[in-house]
Amino acid sequence: MRFKKSIVMVSVLVFIFAVALFAWAGTEKETGKKGAAGGETVYKGWLKRWDGVKLVLSSHQGPSTDAYKVLAKEFEQLTGATVVVLDESWKDLLGKHLAAAAAHTGAYDVLTFPYIWFGHYVEGDLVENLNDWFARKDLVDPNYGMDDFIPAILDVYGHYRTGFYKDPDALWSVPYKFDIYLAQYRTDLFEKAGIVDGNGKAKPPATWDELLKDAKILQAKFPDMKPIVFPLAVDDPMVATFVPLIASFGGDIPMPWYDENLYPKFQGEAGVKAIDYLKKLLPYMPPDILNFDYDKVNTQMAQGLAAYALNWNAYLPVLVDPQKSKITNVVAFDLSPGGPNGRPQGLGGWQMGISKDSKNKEAAFQLLEFLSGQDKAVELALAGGSVARYSVAKNPDVIKKYPFYPLLIEAMSNVAARGMDRSWTDVQRIVAIGLNNILLGAPAEKTLKETAGKVFDAGKQIGYTPDKTGPRP
Repeated sequence: MRFKKSIVMVSVLVFIFAVALFAWAGTEKETGKKGAAGGETVYKGWLKRWDGVKLVLSSHQGPSTDAYKVLAKEFEQLTGATVVVLDESWKDLLGKHLAAAAAHTGAYDVLTFPYIWFGHYVEGDLVENLNDWFARKDLVDPNYGMDDFIPAILDVYGHYRTGFYKDPDALWSVPYKFDIYLAQYRTDLFEKAGIVDGNGKAKPPATWDELLKDAKILQAKFPDMKPIVFPLAVDDPMVATFVPLIASFGGDIPMPWYDENLYPKFQGEAGVKAIDYLKKLLPYMPPDILNFDYDKVNTQMAQGLAAYALNWNAYLPVLVDPQKSKITNVVAFDLSPGGPNGRPQGLGGWQMGISKDSKNKEAAFQLLEFLSGQDKAVELALAGGSVARYSVAKNPDVIKKYPFYPLLIEAMSNVAARGMDRSWTDVQRIVAIGLNNILLGAPAEKTLKETAGKVFDAGKQIGYTPDKTGPRP
């Protein structure tokens, strides 16, 4: 009899525990019908099950994409979907996306791309207008936090207002990888060279004049190393490095390259002054600096081979990782230097949208929400993602791990950008080649004017109307 009573009591306790466990789980997760793709919700009342659905996210190699892979696995576990994250060379992505769209293969569900390719995706009708999807109450995350995005970033990455735009208020994409061109410097070398503030701490240059002065001091103190390393390879790195320079020397902000008709304007006084100043800095860089891309610059810094660098913030987690960097304890971060026109910062970055050819757009939209929403933002940042949200930039855990995050908010008060129309992929290379030639010895004013003429031609060839502003430079 005692044995039977014990069995009954154990059964009651197990039942009570099971009910309690189910109730606790229900506060965080709602389990839907097994196998019913797009049926019952499974997570916080908005995320559905997508059993049997395969989603392909196309992206580029790098720490941000690695961080997104972690969240994609969590999405798989919650929804039953299969998520394939393709991380390939960024140089090949545009061609692959355009080819897939032309052939209507449905190869991709979520597309990621830098804003400098924006025109191809909007004018080429490759991506969905997300405003239509965020109006879908049955699919939307009520805690997505659109107002938590840094507004200027969401505007650049989400709205297309150049070239042949269709709707300036359409939301074509959301931020995927947020990039500001920041400075990194060795506090130990600056302090040993006497480049310090009133408290004896390393003082980074606030202007290009100060950087040139500091470079001379650093080279005299450490003759076996080059003090500065910039990304100056043709074409993307060269132009990215030139953006904060031309803007700080008087180029129009946020667009120093051309006007609303795509008429070039970089060939003026600001452009000449900026490239002349870059030439003054060249002797303090490695002799093969015109071959340095972002990865090579980051490697030079991580290996302790330079005192000062410029690079996108998405590359900077490597410098504070003791497994990958020799300067973890002595690296610090700052805004890019400024000039007579203030201290504008270069804006880069990637965005994420839903492919027009996706065969699973509802599931793709929920994947996009899950990856870019407010709930997972801090987790994404701590995993190495670059997140354009106020909640991340102010999070103490994120700041502790990545001390450059507060600079991103500060930088957004004054940014300069590259182009985003369909001609920009050609324009960027034309400009970079011209700048490269000047750094190799060609006359600045003449070469910039010739380059502007080629940019004018490139815009006309695409079908834009630079001649509305004026004749060919």
